[in-house]
Amino acid sequence: MLPTAASAPLPASEVVETRDQRRRRLLGQLQATAAPLLEQMADTLVDAPDGELFRSVEVRLRDLSRQIAAAAQQTGLDDRKKGGM
Repeated sequence: MLPTAASAPLPASEVVETRDQRRRRLLGQLQATAAPLLEQMADTLVDAPDGELFRSVEVRLRDLSRQIAAAAQQTGLDDRKKGGM
C-alpha cells in the first residue's frame, strides 16, 4: 500500500517552521542588530554631562531607538520575503 499525501513526510525544503521557532530566530536577529545600538545608548548616557541629559542626549537616544525600530521592521520584511511566514 502506498502512503497517502497526508502521511508522507515533507521534503526538507517544505518543513514548516513553528511560530515559536520563527519568533526565536527573529529575536536572535533583532538582538544581534540592536546590541551595538544599545551599547551606543549606554555610552551616550555614561558620557553625558548632567546638564545634557534632557537636551542633546535625549535627541541622540531617540535617534538610536528609531534605528532599532527601523532595523526591526526591515528584519521582519526581509524574513517574509524569504518565505519565513
